[in-house]
Amino acid sequence: MNVGWTFAEGFDERGVNQPITGETISVPHSVMEVKNGYFDETITQRVVTYQKVFSYDKAKNHRYVIRFEGVMARATVYLNGQWIGTHIGGYVAFEFEVTDVLEKDNILTLKVDSLETGDHPPFGGQIDYLTYGGVYREVMILEMSMDRITRFLVDADQKRLNARIEIDGETRTRKVDLLITDQEGTQMSLHQESDALSIRFESDHPLLLWTIERPKLYTATLHIDGEAVMSTRFGARSVKVDQNGFYLNGQKVFLRGLNRHQSYPYVGYAMPKSAQEEDAELLKHTLGVTVVRSSHYPPSKHFLNRCDELGLLVFTELPGWQHIGDDAWKAHAMNDLRDMMIEHYNHPSIVIIGTRINESPDDDAFYEATRDLAKSIDTTRPTGGVRYIQKSHVFEDIYTFNDFVHTGDNEGIRKKKDVTSTKHPYLITEHNGHMFPTKSFDNEERRISHAMRHFKVMNDAYKQDGVMGVIGWCMNDYHTHKAFGSNNHICHHGVMDIGRNMKYAASAYASQGESPYLDVLSMMHLGDRASGVIKEVVVATNLDAVELMIGDEMIGIHTRKKDRYKDLPYAPIVIDDLVGNQIETHERFSKKDARKIKNILLETMRNNLKMSVFSKLVLGLMMVKYKMSYPEAVGLYTRYVGGWGAENRTFTFVGLKDGKRVIKVQKGFDDQYALELKTTRPVMTITDTYDVSRVTVEMKNALGERAFYANDVITINVDGNLRLIGDQSIAMQGGVQSFWVRADEPGQGNVTITSAHHATLSVAIQTL
Repeated sequence: MNVGWTFAEGFDERGVNQPITGETISVPHSVMEVKNGYFDETITQRVVTYQKVFSYDKAKNHRYVIRFEGVMARATVYLNGQWIGTHIGGYVAFEFEVTDVLEKDNILTLKVDSLETGDHPPFGGQIDYLTYGGVYREVMILEMSMDRITRFLVDADQKRLNARIEIDGETRTRKVDLLITDQEGTQMSLHQESDALSIRFESDHPLLLWTIERPKLYTATLHIDGEAVMSTRFGARSVKVDQNGFYLNGQKVFLRGLNRHQSYPYVGYAMPKSAQEEDAELLKHTLGVTVVRSSHYPPSKHFLNRCDELGLLVFTELPGWQHIGDDAWKAHAMNDLRDMMIEHYNHPSIVIIGTRINESPDDDAFYEATRDLAKSIDTTRPTGGVRYIQKSHVFEDIYTFNDFVHTGDNEGIRKKKDVTSTKHPYLITEHNGHMFPTKSFDNEERRISHAMRHFKVMNDAYKQDGVMGVIGWCMNDYHTHKAFGSNNHICHHGVMDIGRNMKYAASAYASQGESPYLDVLSMMHLGDRASGVIKEVVVATNLDAVELMIGDEMIGIHTRKKDRYKDLPYAPIVIDDLVGNQIETHERFSKKDARKIKNILLETMRNNLKMSVFSKLVLGLMMVKYKMSYPEAVGLYTRYVGGWGAENRTFTFVGLKDGKRVIKVQKGFDDQYALELKTTRPVMTITDTYDVSRVTVEMKNALGERAFYANDVITINVDGNLRLIGDQSIAMQGGVQSFWVRADEPGQGNVTITSAHHATLSVAIQTL
């Protein structure tokens, strides 16, 4: 039910049973395109009409339900002129039965109200994100037997499998079968006859466990009287927490992760399956995290499905941000929590349920109620409640805390005992973020500092006993209200930009993964550094060592320093000696004296051209011994440390693993800059709705370095079956820009980019 809708501004109840005129659209859809920055945040707050005219052949003795995966923020639904229901809240799925209203020819009309009124979460206060508006997730009609299954909850630990089924139907004796299968076939089957409408299966099982490394999934299919009526995927795994940590299947796991907002340029929340899946893939494979928090609301089912497949752990929570409203508001929050938990119960990737409004004040009665509701549905997962309050009242299983104590030159996190006096398990759920917002085109030192802050917080979290994990703020930049973020309505808090391109800070996470990784966090240009000196080069890597060469000359092999970030799985390798043996190789000094002079030069550089009395004395003796003039001594500094006016040099960094060269990165002076065009999905697939592909244009030189200060304007043209999402002409930011194209039907198309100073580039995309 995702194609062929009509969209119109405003709403007139008198027209719900007749076709309206407007724009033809497909869902997911946003009520208003939002440009990349500097916009009026109220443009997405409006009342609009969505309508679909369709035919349907009903079968006898079947029931019909219309299901909406997500409508922001209030939906009033009419079918053939009859009101069938109203739903308030934009982040959970909802459905209405239409068996008696559905006809051969139908008019489905929705009044969608996206005004930010304060009667339900997350509204009522100020919110640090936009909620956009529209039918932004998919719509479908479900055809089912006369037994409508309202709950089908399946879980399994190492030994026991449990399934709970709730049936909306007549009271009678049924033959109920539960079949558990995987790609190899049937693994187990359970049977019972019952006249109850609530049915439970409990049994030992032979199933393989779902793990981070091997996320094994099974399909549970429910049969009633021989007819398959519903199926769901699930995984067998257990989750436990105690004051020492988090345990998956009894194995301790440190939760290293990032928060995620589900918004995208131009279209806000309205992105289909493949884009949701790609975010999960970026988190797992590109950023190397073990957990993602779906801040501050339940995510798309497509995102969760992909997390299930990848073995990416998820902390999800009820919608909200700081504000708690009146009793009616709280009732809506309780409904959101209940619906979220039932809807997403079978996802093995979900390991923590957030039962508290993000960063809200204590409200004992409310949070006792959310806890009790959560536990009445699910006792297999621990609960958390994200707060920034120290010594807060706690009703959840985990004391989840946003720790923003780190400012760049102090401790990374607070001591647990200073945050909570309870013996609860403890998880840090946000850090950095607004403390040091960083753009991809900021100066090099700020970008490096951004990365080092993430390294520091993670290191100190690993170091402190009783901290089960640390989740950074956040994966990607995002649109926000004017009270937050930069004055362009963007929060530049991400380790990626809004187009999902990596900033330096992303390397702090990617280097903790298991795939070989090496990123040099410096452009090796003196003019971008304070005082014009490169005091150290940070290399984010999970390899053993880094071999450095300048030109053809070996400078040295560098390993991790024992006193810096020693508690991280893979601390960055910090290179603070770019001189190596050059002085003893190229100058007339003895080896011993060459090393003395080198140490004096490095000390002078690190102390901002200040030399200790002892170093002055030693250098004076060297000048006498080797009959050096003062200009000759200064020349040593300029040649080997200062580097001003030096001939073009190429710095080569080679990552070593078990003595073998694994990854090579080059930096230096190369002006052969060109654009590179690529797409993450050269083949798209039309399934339930349109598909999208992310396309990235990046400026690089011949060494492969990104031109971080390039802001060239590129013009995008698409042909064939492709449509561009967003503006045709856009400027690069930080030497890179990503955009999305979509296809509503199968075919082939090309994306072509032109610019004033570079060659025209094209990439072909096929749609099946």
